[in-house]
Amino acid sequence: MRTYLLKRLLLFVPTAFGVSVIIFAMLHTIPGDYATALLLGGEEVYENASQEQIEEVREKLGLSGSMPEQYIRWLGDFFRGDFGTSWHTRQSVAERMGTRIITSFELGVLAVTIACGMGVVGGVISAVRQDKWIDYALRASSMTLQAMPSFWLALIVIVLLVVVFEWIPSIQYEHIWNNPLRNLEVLLLPAFIVGLRSSAEILRMTRSSVLEVLKEDFVRTADAKGLHRSRVLFVHVLRNALLPVATLAGFEVVFLMSGQIIVETIFNLPGLGKLFVQAVAARDYPVLQAIVMFIAGVVLLANLTVDVMYAWLDPRIRYS
Repeated sequence: MRTYLLKRLLLFVPTAFGVSVIIFAMLHTIPGDYATALLLGGEEVYENASQEQIEEVREKLGLSGSMPEQYIRWLGDFFRGDFGTSWHTRQSVAERMGTRIITSFELGVLAVTIACGMGVVGGVISAVRQDKWIDYALRASSMTLQAMPSFWLALIVIVLLVVVFEWIPSIQYEHIWNNPLRNLEVLLLPAFIVGLRSSAEILRMTRSSVLEVLKEDFVRTADAKGLHRSRVLFVHVLRNALLPVATLAGFEVVFLMSGQIIVETIFNLPGLGKLFVQAVAARDYPVLQAIVMFIAGVVLLANLTVDVMYAWLDPRIRYS
């Protein structure tokens, strides 16, 4: 297992390198010159600015030289832990991302927990009650939720809470170390909305997988030996049925990250998603590059975690 983990961790390097090349090339081929826009600020001032002044600003922003030179310079700083300086606020990128990573991490953990909990429980109930009214209801609701984008679902939930229940969700964020209960109160609704859509996909996968495992010989043998139905279901069936569900959960992390970006903006949460939207609006390339690299790292770690879970869920799987 250690050798396998080491190899997978080493494979992170070429993957991260490829992501960095793609995002750097995409951002730096966008039409327009940020240095010119920053210095001139409008067409009327254009005639009063010299080319020397524009080149001086480009030098300060790290935009001087060819694109490969700019990339090598940025990559060297990145490996030294220097993520650059925000063009918009002149702050260190690491400083801007600091506490926002904690907020997004909390929201992500809550969303994944809600998605997996609701999806697995709902999928098991749907499979056990196959072709009953509750099965049809869960399948219909899961298909409906899959068709709803997270941002639209967030807006609908807010409108229903305000109009029907006359309750306004709290948007005054508190950091977890200042007020843990207040922090949970603010994050719970956004996490529920982000995780709700992913729970629908996990529910359908869990249902299909449980139905398939219920037909296996070892399940019939366990029933014939007189084991309690709940023990058969949760000890023997569910553990074998969770292998494809774990794979799906790893992929859902990507969709959860994309859902967080919009939901954080709607609920005014100071996380990486809101910072990403602000950086896109301001064309703040250093911040965008750092956030994309961070998200790529999260996705790689999520995939590695899923692979490790295989060995825990199925003792027959060994990595050597």
